[in-house]
Amino acid sequence: MQKERSESILEEIDKRHVVPIPRWHFVAKRVGFWLLAAISVLTGAVSMATAIYVFLDNDFIEDHVYINQLFVQRPIIADIFSSIPYIWLAALVLFTLVAFFGVRHTKKGYRYSAKWVISASLTASLLLSAGLNMVDIGEYIHRYLIENIRVYNNLIYANEHRWTNSDKGLLGGRVIEVNMRNHLLVVKDFRKAIWHVDISKAEIYPKTKIARGKYIKIIGVKTGKRTFQAFSVQGWEKRYHKRALPAQKISQPKNENKIVIP
Repeated sequence: MQKERSESILEEIDKRHVVPIPRWHFVAKRVGFWLLAAISVLTGAVSMATAIYVFLDNDFIEDHVYINQLFVQRPIIADIFSSIPYIWLAALVLFTLVAFFGVRHTKKGYRYSAKWVISASLTASLLLSAGLNMVDIGEYIHRYLIENIRVYNNLIYANEHRWTNSDKGLLGGRVIEVNMRNHLLVVKDFRKAIWHVDISKAEIYPKTKIARGKYIKIIGVKTGKRTFQAFSVQGWEKRYHKRALPAQKISQPKNENKIVIP
């Protein structure tokens, strides 16, 4: 009886052309799922790092005394809630679920509860995001997206949006030209508009570096279609930034029309 059963099984295998699956297939599958989980945790960390930067970069935390005119029309609580980077938090949730899927499909993944896997993934992403923000990864990603991807601007309310309000006396952007002889700056805002800014009456905040490529915040008044009178100029970086700016001296450049103000 046993012999007949074995022969029938062999005949069925031969009939279906079944071939043994190599061991490396299973190894590759397990490694693939672990790799998927690891990449998802890392991507979640990038999302968390960007979310943290976007939220902490908002000026309602430190500089709201300079933008009271916005809060008259926009209460601070509503401003805080609108500034939460929901798109990055949604990305974090998505990648955490993908990480959970990857872990549960590994060889021993079934042993871990969903609560434990999700908590571990979120904790790992949070710890990694702190390290990523030490090298400004969140800032680089956010700045690239907000300057180059139009859809991103519609999905998030960031500090760059707050400082793109020339009608309300707020102008932020990247310095592209400096002419100190005539007390003028040429600034490109976050909508790629070019502004000519008169800083002859402006207070330059301590440790503010004005040079090509630097991002600055300007408080003043709009005087024309693309002209602006500045009352104060400050650097984009916040006081909570990890690297303290060293004291700088005014340099004497070769071209006196373009200089840097420390």
